[in-house]
This record gives sequence, C-alpha cells and structure tokens, in this order.
Amino acid sequence: MLRKLSIALILLSILGVVSHMMGGALPSLRWFFEVNEIFGYISMVLAFICGVALLATGKRDVEWKPMTLRKFQRFKSMRRGYVSFLILVVLVVLAMLDQTLVGKRALIVKYEGDYFFPAFSQKQYPGKTFGLVDNSETNYRDLKLKWNEQVGVNWMLMPVIPWDPVLDSQDLLRKELILHDDGIYQLDGSSKPYSGIAYTYYRDKPSQVHSMMKFRKGRQSLRMEGFTIDGERAVVQEWKDGNQLSETYYDGVDEEAFKSAATTPLEKTLYPALPPTVKHKHYLGTNSQGWDIIATLFGGFQVVLKAATIYLFVSYAVGLTVGCLMGYLGGKFDIFTQRFIEILANIPFLFVVMIINNRLEPENRTIAVIVGIMCIFSWIGMTYYMRTATYKEKSRDYVAASRLLGAGPMRIIFLHILPNTISTIVTLIPFSFAAIATSLTALDFIGFGLPEHYPSWGRTLGDGVENLDNPWIVSSVFGCMVIILLLITFIGEAIREAFDPKKFTFYR
Repeated sequence: MLRKLSIALILLSILGVVSHMMGGALPSLRWFFEVNEIFGYISMVLAFICGVALLATGKRDVEWKPMTLRKFQRFKSMRRGYVSFLILVVLVVLAMLDQTLVGKRALIVKYEGDYFFPAFSQKQYPGKTFGLVDNSETNYRDLKLKWNEQVGVNWMLMPVIPWDPVLDSQDLLRKELILHDDGIYQLDGSSKPYSGIAYTYYRDKPSQVHSMMKFRKGRQSLRMEGFTIDGERAVVQEWKDGNQLSETYYDGVDEEAFKSAATTPLEKTLYPALPPTVKHKHYLGTNSQGWDIIATLFGGFQVVLKAATIYLFVSYAVGLTVGCLMGYLGGKFDIFTQRFIEILANIPFLFVVMIINNRLEPENRTIAVIVGIMCIFSWIGMTYYMRTATYKEKSRDYVAASRLLGAGPMRIIFLHILPNTISTIVTLIPFSFAAIATSLTALDFIGFGLPEHYPSWGRTLGDGVENLDNPWIVSSVFGCMVIILLLITFIGEAIREAFDPKKFTFYR
C-alpha cells in the first residue's frame, strides 16, 4: 500500500508539472495551478518529495496493530456507516474527474482529420479553428448541433453535463436597463445600487457583446472587457470604485471605431429558470440565472472538498500541536495559553468572518482566504480534546520510560502520545467536514461568502428561496445537502463507535 502510494505521488507530481508546462489542464491537478502558478509548482514538488521519502523507507505496506485491525473490522460491520463511506468515496472520485463529467468544453473534437482536446487544454480555441466565422471561444454545444445536422467526418465528444457550474447560460429571457443617477448605477425602477455584470451590444449585430462591465455597490469596478463586432477582444480596462485605473487595446484594433460604435444601452441579462428537461440536458433544471443546477451542485461539492482539505490540514495541525503542548508542558504555558483560547473563543466568530469578507475586494475573496479566516477560530475545539488526552497519557509508564531513555518532549508527543490519541482525531474528522460544508453554505446564503465566479450551494439555496414558484431549485440543493450531511453523519457515528477505547479496554 505504501509503495503504491509513493509511486502514485511521484507519477502524479511529474504529470502535473509536465502537463502544465505544455499548456495542459488535467482533472484535479489543474486546481493547484489555478490558485497560483507558484503554489502549483510548490505543491507538486512537495508531493514528489513525500513520494520519494515513502519509497526510501523501504516499507511496502502499513504495519497495522491487531487492535487497530479490530477497529477497522468493527467499522465495516456497521453497515450504515460503511456503506455511507463507500458512497462518499465514489462521490469524491467523481468530483475529482472534474471537467470530464461537467463542463462546456468538448472532451475530444475531430475536425478535418485533426484531433483537439479543448477540455484538457489551457488554450481557448476560437470558432475559426473549426470553420466558424466568429473569432471568440467556440460554443461547442452549438457546434455539435450543427455537425449533427450535417453528414461528414467531423464529430465531438461532450461531457455528460455539457454546462459549466457558473456563468454559463443559453436560454435568454429578457434584459433590464441599468441607469445611473449621480454616478451610481441602478436597475431601472430600483433605488438599490446595482452589483453584478452588465453588457452593451452592437446595434447592427444585437447578438454580439460590445462591452462587459462589472459593478459593485453601484460603481464600476474590476475588469471591463470590450469586443469587436466580429467577436475579437478589443480592449481590457481595470476599474475601482468608478475610477479607471488602466486601459489596454489589443493589436490591430481600431480604437476610434470601437469607441464610436453604435451600441445598446447598458443592460442586465436575465434568464429563465427552466424545469428539468432531457432535451437541453438540464436534468435538474436551471436556476434564475440560467445556470444548470447539476453543474452548480457538482461545482459546489468540489469547492467544499477543496475548502475541507485546507480547513482540516490547518485546524488539525495547529489544534493538535497546541493541545498536546498544553497537556504535556502544563504549568504557566498551559495557563497562559488557556486564557488566550478563552478570549479567542468568546469573539463572535460569524461576525468577524462577515466583517473581514465585507472589507475584501471580490477578486481577493478566494477559497484559501475565506477558509484561512475560519481557521483562526477552528483549531480551538481540538485543543480541548488533545489537552485532556495528553494529560491522561503523559502519566502512563511508557512516557516515563521514554523520558528515562532520553527522548525529548517533541519526540514523546508526536511519536508516542499522539498515536495513542488517534481515536479522538479520527472521530472528529467527519464532523469537522460537515462543519466546513455548512459554514461555507451559510456564508454564501447570507451574501458574505465566495464571489459569483465560484459555484455555491448557499447562493443556489438563496436563489431557490427567492423563487419558490420554481420548486426544483430549492428542492435540488436542499436534497443534495441533506444527502451529503447524512452520509457524513453516519460515517462519523460509525467511526466514533468503532474507535471508542471503552470497547477494547478491560480492567483486571
């Protein structure tokens, strides 16, 4: 098992680096480079080092103790928890398949004898690549329908759900004008400052976007993109609070022609909430923005997995270390640390997260930042358990024997005490996973979570609550959350029962 794991880590790290350098985007591995290119390379190097270190140990398998094996057997005997664990593993594997299951880019395109793999490439193929007039990124769904009507050798393979989790709609319903009053932009008929995306279109070609702008609290902010009437990118501008910071025109673009083009007024595009339909492959329907619900739920689950990975690693690393040190060292260190934890525990966690998130610009509100803020408080609960367990374990004979043999505090804590408190750690992991999932959903629901370009269960739930006349929205996301949380709860109960030390302890 260890040998296979080490080889897998080495191969995946090499594959991740090589594919990124060659312009590829492999499922799951691309996540590391999407955070930051440097972060991606560092992650791949660490994975490679871990794989080599495991391989260098020479161990082919993990040497489980008989009592640990008995605990595993007890866990497997609890059918509800074990079956829930298997289902969750399958769901995680499906989520890691990423764009091979859900996405608007084709997996394989065969055009005039040449093969293309748009879903696995960082490159965006313009329509001209496949014989279209439009020079913007290819709409593979429309191209597939066009090819299906023709008799030829051209074909493509689309994902099972051919829709992106966010910002991907097709069925236009209507448009609403956006007006400005004293520099503040508002929807026509509304007094509330507008936040979101707005468009202008060419009057001579109403289907072609002229400008795509973003607004925050009624003022133009972030990135503005302009396009020529042929669909080519014309200009990129950066804005902040209504002030233009920079402007860059692409080569070959007629600046005067772009600025003087006749366009429609500034508009917000609205989409219908379609009920479940097989024809358009909206198997659970769409929300009020026209986004496919299955794709959104799939993307939201991926976000939860990414957040849980960061959350568990940081909170457990800090909580285990601090709790064990408090229990082992005791004395003044324990007293001062305990008082600090009590102060930190009395700070209203949710309000702090909301305040910090509200002060951050949308482009800075990433998964890592929001989960990092939550980790400021999340490690506190772990210290209580580990402090108590360490106090109990350090009074045992094996700790005294380790001291006599010259072992230092760090060696005793991490090589002797910590392995003997593993039942506490393992038991809490499922419930910590459930906590991060519900916390992210709650923050997104009240509008203090991730920005719009992240798929979100909470935002979809809020959309469903506001559109109860479209019951498939709220029922889908609510059902998805109930299923995931039930699976985690059943797993947690089974682990707690299986690793309960009282089940395997007796007194003479």
